[in-house]
Amino acid sequence: MTISKSFLLLLLSCLVTGGAYAQSPGQPVTPRQLFPSDVLNVHSPNSEGWIVTGFANNGISFGKRAPESNETYGTQAIIFEMPPTTGHEEFIGLIKKRIALMNPPPRFQETASDYRYTEDRGYPCVNVHVSFDDFAAVTPTGKQQLKLQAVSLYCRHPEQQQLGFFAAYSHRGKANDDQMESAAIDFIAGVDIPKK
Repeated sequence: MTISKSFLLLLLSCLVTGGAYAQSPGQPVTPRQLFPSDVLNVHSPNSEGWIVTGFANNGISFGKRAPESNETYGTQAIIFEMPPTTGHEEFIGLIKKRIALMNPPPRFQETASDYRYTEDRGYPCVNVHVSFDDFAAVTPTGKQQLKLQAVSLYCRHPEQQQLGFFAAYSHRGKANDDQMESAAIDFIAGVDIPKK
């Protein structure tokens, strides 16, 4: 079986396992609500006001409006196919390339970034802090230039090496939120491999 076929079967497994817990986009979630699967367990953020913004066979996302006009918070937990790497630098390079592809110019201009390899969880991961100017953020009042900042953790799945996953907490608004770090760390801690 090829990696792609294996990957599709694993994602189907996630959908079948997680489907019973699925909610439609727009539905509210409770703080730290569990969305389990055979591959990755995800808890919703640990505060009120979050809704499901997306649910697919490879992950889930949540969103929340902030008090300021056009200011939002978002989280994602996504499983993806990850090619083999040799060494920490190549692994970090793979993550940098993935983030660049998801946030391409000219819409996004990176203003700051920090990538740090870690094995604190017992498997290879990269802690990422990145900020962008988003020149075409979609808002209820039309497209605007806003700041986008994200704290995330990208990991290779310890039991299924052809898979990676990431957990990300982001903020989009007119100014950066210097207070979001603890909420981001808390959300990321709630995304992990199921205990066997």
